Amino acid sequence: MDDTFRRQWAIQLAQERAEQARDQRRTYEREPVEPPALERSRWLGLQVRSLLALVVVAEEGSFVRAARRLGYSRSTISHQIAQLEATVGESLVVRGSGSRSVMVTPAGKVVVAHGRAVLKVLDNAEAQLAELARRDRGRRPLWGAVAAPRPVES
Repeated sequence: MDDTFRRQWAIQLAQERAEQARDQRRTYEREPVEPPALERSRWLGLQVRSLLALVVVAEEGSFVRAARRLGYSRSTISHQIAQLEATVGESLVVRGSGSRSVMVTPAGKVVVAHGRAVLKVLDNAEAQLAELARRDRGRRPLWGAVAAPRPVES
């Protein structure tokens, strides 16, 4: 008798949970879910040098080689990656043992790809600003082309 009661109770509970899930799905289908506002985005805490550290770690496959390439200490690189993982909310690398090798997780590969794109955009901005500064140095300022005022004779 006790076993029959438990079975019926479990079936009833499962049916109630299924109905709740259907109700929630209907609610979500009716109300469009808006993405979070940019001001509240967790990505705003992201530091570009953390992205750079992740990209270089992915390319080098090692914290030590990445640190050498960037001129940082290994602990600084590790801290940058940990900070980026905290910002993103995902594990981005798997630290190896023994040989100190590092493997990038699937989430890390996504962030590395976007990180490369962000770094490329910043490189392009820097190049455009340098070109603009180069062109501006070749021009005379507008006020240099105007003749100096003559003194008024009385």
